Amino acid sequence: MLNRFEYFTEIEERFQQRRGARHLLTTQDWAVIKTWRQANIPLVAVLRGIDATFDRCETPQECGRRQRVNGLAYCIPAVLRAAEQLRQATTGNPAGDFPFCFD
Repeated sequence: MLNRFEYFTEIEERFQQRRGARHLLTTQDWAVIKTWRQANIPLVAVLRGIDATFDRCETPQECGRRQRVNGLAYCIPAVLRAAEQLRQATTGNPAGDFPFCFD
């Protein structure tokens, strides 16, 4: 498992890369990352969720009124889906409790 610094840095770099601009993460963004880390969400699931969010919002028409993904909070649902898919793929169990939910 990656150490805390690597986990946070990888997520920050992917978010900035996908956003297309240097974007300083907000306190809320860091709190979201901390929550994912504490819930043992694998880094690969977080990165897949970030990518899925940006892939879905390539154009303003696809994303609705918000024209840009401005923070990691936009990625929460996609990260949870990616984590659940990863859990199902590794355990082979389609049902089960997940440690947290933001719905």
